[in-house]
Amino acid sequence: MDFFSKMKLASIEQIKSVVHHPNADLLDVVTCLGFQAIVKRNQFEVGQLVVFIQPDVVLPDVQWASFYKAKSNRVKAIRLRQVWSMGIVESLSILGNVPQDIDAITDAQEGYEVSGMLGITKFEPPQPQDLNAKGHLPHGLNKTDEERFNNILDLPYGEIVDVTLKIDGQSLTTYFKNDDFGITTRSMDLKLDSTNNYTNVVKQFGILDKLTSFCRKHKVNLAFRGESYGKGIQAFKGNPHSIKPLGFALFNVLDLDTLKYAGTESPFYFEKVGNELGIEIVPILEKGVVLTPELIQKYERDLDKINSEFFEGVVVKLKNGDSFKVINFHFDSKK
Repeated sequence: MDFFSKMKLASIEQIKSVVHHPNADLLDVVTCLGFQAIVKRNQFEVGQLVVFIQPDVVLPDVQWASFYKAKSNRVKAIRLRQVWSMGIVESLSILGNVPQDIDAITDAQEGYEVSGMLGITKFEPPQPQDLNAKGHLPHGLNKTDEERFNNILDLPYGEIVDVTLKIDGQSLTTYFKNDDFGITTRSMDLKLDSTNNYTNVVKQFGILDKLTSFCRKHKVNLAFRGESYGKGIQAFKGNPHSIKPLGFALFNVLDLDTLKYAGTESPFYFEKVGNELGIEIVPILEKGVVLTPELIQKYERDLDKINSEFFEGVVVKLKNGDSFKVINFHFDSKK
């Protein structure tokens, strides 16, 4: 099972359902992929191809986007008349340069990514410091960005999974491959002698030393992937981890020879490695539970807090190493 061919930002999708908004005479609620969005009444119909723009992106400075940008620079979950809306649904006409017989676009083009055509980009929190990077991610490392469950059409309902807390901080990776080792951000390889929140937390908790010793002991090449948090990282009202002391929580272990994550039954599962090495791990909220739509809904919209604290969402981990995220609407709407 491979969830991650390419994470979408904006794409041509089909309207799967249209229902009247229960609390607004002039609004409908439509679904695209696994998302629901609120639109004007009678604007779209079932089966129609549209441009669906996903949450957590930044829109271009153009006329069609001005209405949305006046409310927020980042597309996020909002609640209108007590109903949640995620993402934006627009007519194919915003593509501008498409063929004149636009209504004849075939099903083969459903799913086509159009963010580049539209100038839509992934939202990236500003970096508050000079990170002194030495290059791009090495050894086939990818950016740490889980796919949203909404984009996965064949969720393995019925499988036994672990549910872990998603911490809103800064993604941090330490890697070891054939005696080459280092520290990366989500997208950059850092100089080991640089001083910033990434290198400081690695040195404070001895993460790189623990990784190298572990890899040499087991004769493996691994990357420890986790979240650094605290001391103003991703600071905004409602993020409880931004006011904690500087810390690091391990959330995944990647085999650098196969580029596969260790699943729940692997000897290198993040929980087992973290416990063996004394490295903090992200909290496991539910262990060995059955994946159901109700489980996802609980963390997406039913809960607004866990242990009296707001939370960004959860990550659902499968036995084969795949995982996906569930973003909490209440938290997302506050960012």
